[in-house]
Formats: sequence, structure tokens, C-alpha cells
Amino acid sequence: MQDDRNLEKTYRSAVSGLYARIRSYYDFLTRKYGDDGIEIIAEMSREYGLSIAERAKKKLANNDLASVSQYLIRIFNTVGWGRNLTEYIESGPTRTVIKATECPLHFDNPAMCIAHTTMEKTVVETLNPKLNYRIGKSIPAGDSYCEHIIEVAEIKDKSSETN
Repeated sequence: MQDDRNLEKTYRSAVSGLYARIRSYYDFLTRKYGDDGIEIIAEMSREYGLSIAERAKKKLANNDLASVSQYLIRIFNTVGWGRNLTEYIESGPTRTVIKATECPLHFDNPAMCIAHTTMEKTVVETLNPKLNYRIGKSIPAGDSYCEHIIEVAEIKDKSSETN
């Protein structure tokens, strides 16, 4: 049987199939183990994030907010099948907000989304421990889009701390 799809159609089909498979693994883990399944997903995502961060350290000239944010949006656009489902909402000296208009895994469980995006959190915070990553708006939580927020961590004044 001959496959008449061009390279882009073949790629999109393969990625879509891989996402469906990952999602089925996640669904299985949460059905079988409940909250422990969510933690397993987070642990898997954290481990994968560490491996990505190690590769990224070799590629990034800087690990500042702008460079790490651009690296993250590159990841999103790669896994979004080249459809550029993400865009900058805000990009400043202390905070970047990346808007994602679609979830490739079609999450409907906010906890599963948070567990899965432990990978992004790990990549950002490993590349630069002075940065924090978090989800703002979330499609699984009922918002119309997701916000991936990267911020420079607040520096606490040690002189004001009491023991």
C-alpha cells in the first residue's frame, strides 16, 4: 500500500498518534491510581524535563528570561505540529506570558495538566534557578486558552527574616 501523504501530513499524523498514546497512558494511570497516578505523571515529566534541560544547556548561549522563554516557545511550536499555537502575550524584563490556544493532549483535568507541565517547569527552573514557571489561565480549568508564565523569582531580603 502506497502512502500518498506528504511529509507534513505524515509528521502531523505521527505526532497526533503519539499524543493520543501519551494521553491514554495518563488516563490509565489516573484511573488505576487516582492521585498517585497524577504524581507518577509529574515524576515522569520532571525526569524528562531534566533530560531536555541538559540538552538545552549546550544549545543556549544565555539562560536569561528571554532566552529560556524563547526556548520554551520553540518546544511548544515543535510539539504543536508547526502550527504556532502559541504566542507572547507579555514579554518584559521580569515576566513572560506565553498564550497557548490549544492543548495538544486535549486535557480536561487541570491536575493532569499541571502534572504534565512539570516538564516545562523543570526545564525553565533547571536552566535558570532564578526563574519560576507556572500556569495562569488553563483550558482544562475552563479558560479559552492557557497561560504559561515565566517570572524572575522574587529575591527575599534576608535582613528582614527572623529566626
